[in-house]
Amino acid sequence: MKRLTVSAQTCVEILGLLVAMAWADGKLDDAEKDGVRGAASVLNLPKSLRDELEKLLEKPTPFDELLLEKLSAKDRAFAFVAAAWMAGADADMAEKERGLLDKLADRLDFSHELRDELVAVAKELDPKAKDRKFSDELVKLFRSIPPRVYEESADNLEVVFE
Repeated sequence: MKRLTVSAQTCVEILGLLVAMAWADGKLDDAEKDGVRGAASVLNLPKSLRDELEKLLEKPTPFDELLLEKLSAKDRAFAFVAAAWMAGADADMAEKERGLLDKLADRLDFSHELRDELVAVAKELDPKAKDRKFSDELVKLFRSIPPRVYEESADNLEVVFE
């Protein structure tokens, strides 16, 4: 079995991106905040990185301030899929969310083809469940993306967050 380790810094940058996507409607409700906090705890993020996330939960952070360029190419794809999943990645995606995804794809220097391919990956993932905790959904998301983005069979891949 192949082991894929997703670093704590990668997790916090991707969670930060999801927080920015959640702020797209101009508000972040307590359930969303609690979900991010819960996911940070489950992903074993150290206190210093959880403190960084707390700052992102307090006020909207522009994409330009997220450190996405530090991510590897595969981790940037992971981040984009997570953002597309968060946005809904369906025909009902709000115009504002679609605009944020386009802006993100441009910032990550993704071609239209790669963007469409990654949105298709997001559509394949289980949709957000209304009756589950947001933290559970985020952890499930983080575990389900790597086999698709890192081109490894889910049966042969153990995903570890450190």
